[in-house]
Amino acid sequence: MAVPLKPVSELTAIQIREHLLSGQETVQEFTSKLGRFVDGADQAIHAFAHRDDRVVDLQADKLQRERAAGHLPGALYGVPVGVKDIFDTMDFPTEYGSPIHAGRYSVGDATVVSRLRAAGAVIFGKTVTTEFATTQPGPTCNPHNLAHTPGGSSSGSAAAVAAGMVPVALGTQTNGSVIRPASYCGVYAYKASRGLMPRTGVLDQSPSLDEVGVFARKLEDIAWVAEILTGDDGHDAATARQAPRRFYDVAVSEPPLPPKFCFVKTPSWDLVDPEAREAYEAFVDHLGDCVTHAALPDIVRNVVPWLETVNESELAFCLQKEWLHSRALLSESLQARIEKAMTIPVTDYLVAKDRQFHVMGAFDEYFASFDAILCPSALGIAPMGLESTGNPIMQTTWSFAGLPCLNLPLMNLSNGLPLGVQAVGAFQNDARLMRSAQWLVTEFIKRNRS
Repeated sequence: MAVPLKPVSELTAIQIREHLLSGQETVQEFTSKLGRFVDGADQAIHAFAHRDDRVVDLQADKLQRERAAGHLPGALYGVPVGVKDIFDTMDFPTEYGSPIHAGRYSVGDATVVSRLRAAGAVIFGKTVTTEFATTQPGPTCNPHNLAHTPGGSSSGSAAAVAAGMVPVALGTQTNGSVIRPASYCGVYAYKASRGLMPRTGVLDQSPSLDEVGVFARKLEDIAWVAEILTGDDGHDAATARQAPRRFYDVAVSEPPLPPKFCFVKTPSWDLVDPEAREAYEAFVDHLGDCVTHAALPDIVRNVVPWLETVNESELAFCLQKEWLHSRALLSESLQARIEKAMTIPVTDYLVAKDRQFHVMGAFDEYFASFDAILCPSALGIAPMGLESTGNPIMQTTWSFAGLPCLNLPLMNLSNGLPLGVQAVGAFQNDARLMRSAQWLVTEFIKRNRS
């Protein structure tokens, strides 16, 4: 029997599908091999909250039987996907990273999980989340250095992809929960525009801010998977009348003209680690006339308190049952957040929500001149220790505005830990952002070789 040209942990989603369609291995043989690799690697990394080889085998067997019966293979035929443990899955527990929901099984899948299955993906397991996708860390370590955080709240998804356990994983971002861990773990990641991907069957943490995200080792895989997840599902009002999007063909196409970028330091530039500041400055210099420095509009200086007001108010509302009936099982930090949130005046909340549209609109003139905005993905490398998941402030403006974002894992600092560049696109013009980012990555690599 022929084997993949690369180790199982290095294959992309697209390569895995092609390999399985070639008949060199069955889906079950491939996932069994990957499972053995994960069982060894995850003893130290702790990326998965739940994994069950029997559940994976049942999915693989179903795919094989359907293909033998003449069914056309889906776009993700046999591709293993990790799913953050706040997405409902009918065959794995969904526990939200909390003992309150230990052993909880949902009656069905989240919409995006159903779409993955319909495309032939194998749900390989549930990845670790922080407590209710907030700030209390889980046990996951950074694959590049186990003494450092992987970031959060999508800790396990970022770490699982970085360690080669799965080629693709789902996460969510309310403030910085996709882009920041992707930067810390050195993988590509995408946070969708508001309303493109349905959140039905996903934990409500802050419905005005929550968005689905995708992690992968290649940008092409991000586009390939993300387009399957888009479109109105008839339940999430945010996706109402949204048609499915075509990302992949656009993302891999050549731009009609070389894209233009601006780099913004954001109001938090002084918080960026000195070595990381030097790296970002060198990155901009390296790209020369491709990138222009720009300042952000004054309105963004108020975004941090506005996002906190919306996030905290909605978090307290969404966790009211846990607060009333199981308060002692909440972490002390989460209890303190909820208690403080209950003192926020309703007028402050309504004003902050109203400002989301003003902040989004403030960037229209930027995207009339630039294909994407570039800025730091994080304040520096992953912090030492597992007590914190790091500061999300470099995502705050974009999360509040609902704009699409990518992490591009382009740099490593002197200690070998990765550092990402964040690319931000126009609202619901996610495909253009992916195409521009693909061009930028290719150009950056080309210039590094010359």
